[in-house]
Amino acid sequence: MKAFALVVALLAAVIGGRSTLAGGAFEAEPVIGGVSMACRDFRGRIVQTLHTPLRGDVGRATFISAVPVIALDPVRLATLPEKMQIFFYQHECAHHVLAHIINPTIESEREADCWSIERGRLAGIFRRADVEAFAPFLAHSRGSPFGHLPGPERHAYLLACFDAPDRSQAAYSR
Repeated sequence: MKAFALVVALLAAVIGGRSTLAGGAFEAEPVIGGVSMACRDFRGRIVQTLHTPLRGDVGRATFISAVPVIALDPVRLATLPEKMQIFFYQHECAHHVLAHIINPTIESEREADCWSIERGRLAGIFRRADVEAFAPFLAHSRGSPFGHLPGPERHAYLLACFDAPDRSQAAYSR
């Protein structure tokens, strides 16, 4: 029954509607941290956002029936500052933009972190003080075998990304 509800929700999202079936909602332009967001994958396809409980994750990039999706846990997001909510949304978007979703590497998580920070800086969403404020929320993270750095290292890396000059690589300008 859950799978059926997910398929119905996905179909509604794909044809432009919004559905709240399967415990979540699909949106093409969700409001994250008070800001209207949008994401297109490496092929230019609109990435749908699904608000659903996740086990332990704030967000996850995935495909559902070949449709690119960012799944976000609204309960976990609500515990974070607005700028950090945007960071996590853009981090998951980066996995779609940079094609990590089909070709992950050990560098994928760091690339997604940096892409998110750079994108937020260039859009005027993040100031350095915003990124500095992420520290207490990352402090106890142990990292992951998938390439997430432990909290204090990840925070230092995010600040280094913020301070780095703009990248001109095509993948980063999408």
